[in-house]
Amino acid sequence: MTYTAAALLGVAVTVVLDLVVLRTRLLTRKAFWASYAIVVVFQLLTNEWLTSRGVVLYDEAAIWGPRIGHAPVEDLLFGFGLVVQSMVWWVWWGRRGVQPVPGPGPSPALRRLAGRLGGGRVTRPATRRPS
Repeated sequence: MTYTAAALLGVAVTVVLDLVVLRTRLLTRKAFWASYAIVVVFQLLTNEWLTSRGVVLYDEAAIWGPRIGHAPVEDLLFGFGLVVQSMVWWVWWGRRGVQPVPGPGPSPALRRLAGRLGGGRVTRPATRRPS
């Protein structure tokens, strides 16, 4: 399977997963597309840096051909699938209560670490009352 075919398959699976299977419908939200635009900028910068220095090389027979900078367009497709699936699964699991709402104050791990280092208890800073 070529990189082009794998990237296109990845996008198709991601879209179906979002809209049909898990029904998170992130792809229908303006907020998603606004945040994704930020991700794409950094993806392009990273791709340019890695491919222009020869850190990542592509077999010309495995890609479609067009490039943005030095990276093949398939990288954008692959990145899209990666980012969207990460977010879709995050939302899907979150809706099922897998990620409990954190309580106020420092996390239990931070409390344990502070207890080991200083022997004391971690508390919240006192709030100043208006006079």
